[in-house]
Amino acid sequence: MGQQQLLLLALSAVIVGLSVVAGIEAFGEGQRQATQDALAQRSVSIGTDIVVAHKKPSQIGGIDVSHPYPSDEAIASAVAPESSGQFGSGILAIGAGETATCDIDHSDGGTVVYVDCGSEQTGQGYPDGQIVKVKVEPGAEDPVKVVDTDADGHSN
Repeated sequence: MGQQQLLLLALSAVIVGLSVVAGIEAFGEGQRQATQDALAQRSVSIGTDIVVAHKKPSQIGGIDVSHPYPSDEAIASAVAPESSGQFGSGILAIGAGETATCDIDHSDGGTVVYVDCGSEQTGQGYPDGQIVKVKVEPGAEDPVKVVDTDADGHSN
């Protein structure tokens, strides 16, 4: 009778251990998905703010993303007053973790602006880790589109 009880005890311990491991993995996956969702929400929010600022006259704080050509930092400060300007745009990705940042990329000289949000920062402060990239075209029919979500941290 004692051997049966020890066998049941050992079996119970194995089952509880496997359940704990499965729970930890499920929590980790949920956390990654929540971070990805927060990054997507923040980047779309910034993109929408860029579209709104583009439609405002410059006399009341609006920006024209095509003429005269504004810097990435100027766009960031117009749509996100908390941007640091220290590293690129340096916009905090609130809700996606303490080290999450967003960056404005307006390097093509046209009306297309990209917003990159990442769950981590590189040594220079640019987004890294889980990445969400949003394309903003103020004059388009669908002005804000998520164009890339790459959980590996390698933006396409």
